[in-house]
Amino acid sequence: QDNCADFESQVSAQCDALVEAIHRRKQELLEFIRQNKEMKLRTLKDQVSTCTCKLQHTTGLLQFCIEALKETDSAAFLQVGSMLITRVANVDITWHKDVVTSPRISHEFDLTLEDKSVLRAIEQLNFIQMKPPNAPAVIPEECSAENNSVTVAWQPPPTSYVEGYVLELDDGSGGEFREVYCGKETICTVDGLHFNSMYNARVKAFNSTGEGEYSEVIGLQTAEVYSSVRFGLLIRKDMTSHTPFLNSINIYRIYCGKETICTVDGLHFNSMYNARVKAFNSTGEGEYSEVIGLQTAEVAWFTFDPCLGPPELQFSEDNCTVSCEGYEHRVTLGSVGFSRGVHYWEFSINRYDSDTDPSFGIARLDVAKDQMLGKDDKGWSMYIDRQRSWFMHGSVHEQRSEGGIQPGSTVGVLLDLDRHQLSFYVNEEPQ
Repeated sequence: QDNCADFESQVSAQCDALVEAIHRRKQELLEFIRQNKEMKLRTLKDQVSTCTCKLQHTTGLLQFCIEALKETDSAAFLQVGSMLITRVANVDITWHKDVVTSPRISHEFDLTLEDKSVLRAIEQLNFIQMKPPNAPAVIPEECSAENNSVTVAWQPPPTSYVEGYVLELDDGSGGEFREVYCGKETICTVDGLHFNSMYNARVKAFNSTGEGEYSEVIGLQTAEVYSSVRFGLLIRKDMTSHTPFLNSINIYRIYCGKETICTVDGLHFNSMYNARVKAFNSTGEGEYSEVIGLQTAEVAWFTFDPCLGPPELQFSEDNCTVSCEGYEHRVTLGSVGFSRGVHYWEFSINRYDSDTDPSFGIARLDVAKDQMLGKDDKGWSMYIDRQRSWFMHGSVHEQRSEGGIQPGSTVGVLLDLDRHQLSFYVNEEPQ
């Protein structure tokens, strides 16, 4: 009984605090209205004062003109006549500019009190049990997959106190789940996934008492295009395809938020994209803006990406050169990924101190970076020494070719995604 009385007092105090907060906000809103009213009145008074002053000056000029017309001395009248005509003409011109007959500010308040969210929150005010929260509910109609990214949305578990959520995703091949997001939002977009892969997602809620159960698993299929690959330094030319990826009838929503600027990554090179934007509020969506056409670059200039390389690698200031001390293989990736077209780029060998076997090629984003490129199934490479080279993928060596590298050599990589072909060149000679 005592515990119940204490709990009732606590709930009553919390409700009183909410009521007090509403009263404080009410006073703040009313004060804003009063300040807006005072501002409108000051503006009108200033306008009335300006008109009164102008009217007084004009009245004085008229009285002076009347007195001048009463002048009986013709010579004196002729002396001031031309001056009066000029002054009256100037006043007539400036009158319509200085005197505004309509109010400069509207007498109406073009404001609306948005109280729906507060009323909704009050209606949802309820008791919760201090225990691990229940499982969130995934909202399938708000989940989507576009290109190589997926968006997952979920609802908070009812009658549960939640401090945050953990979203987990598998590897797109039915493997183990891994955490990709932890926070308070109920929607999350995960970028940089594999194309043409089915990803399974699940989410759980947590609070200070522990973690709740997982939601039901939802599967999301990424776009069915060639796997995205990343490259090294491009120093020659790029022969991208001229076939457009999107035609004029395919429109995709790519951003929804409050910012007035948006950058979209992962588009195709040498393609014309059309963009439009619309605004919305609680009453609905507005009309679209005019469509603007944006042409992506015909040539893919890019560099190494230090964020995607192991810490043992040293990059130049412009990220166009990379070096490594030691005998352990390390993999670094380029700053751009491709999914179609024909691409060619070259590496220049500036220094080659030992008999190691550097490898060059292409890789997916999740390639193993602590072993030779081509050792796993995420990379395709040619590794080479001073005398010969081999092709390697998935630890399988094949097609040994004579001819090695030394300082000053160039290694070229030709990737034809349209034909699924990868070729290598050493000093412009095919391997």
